[in-house]
Amino acid sequence: MSLLVEYTLMEGKADAQIEALKTFIDGLKSLDDGGFDYTAFETDDPTKFIAIVEFDNDDAKQRFLGSAPFAEYRDGSKERFGAPPAATPIRLVGSTRG
Repeated sequence: MSLLVEYTLMEGKADAQIEALKTFIDGLKSLDDGGFDYTAFETDDPTKFIAIVEFDNDDAKQRFLGSAPFAEYRDGSKERFGAPPAATPIRLVGSTRG
């Protein structure tokens, strides 16, 4: 179970978004929960960011959504996002990753 999440930022918020993502990911790592993985990407357009979120199962997804790092990131995003993030369910077809 995975999601492709696309973020559109307000102009001039890219640096703040990068710092928020680093803090968010550090917070998720501190949970030491191997049931989910969050990977963030910036694009050549400084208002567009993308994330891939992978969950082992629905329980892992609920732990992620209920976590303090997610709540803090979500609450802080209001000052950076131009629109709510768009999440698209995706399914792995193949990968060169281990």
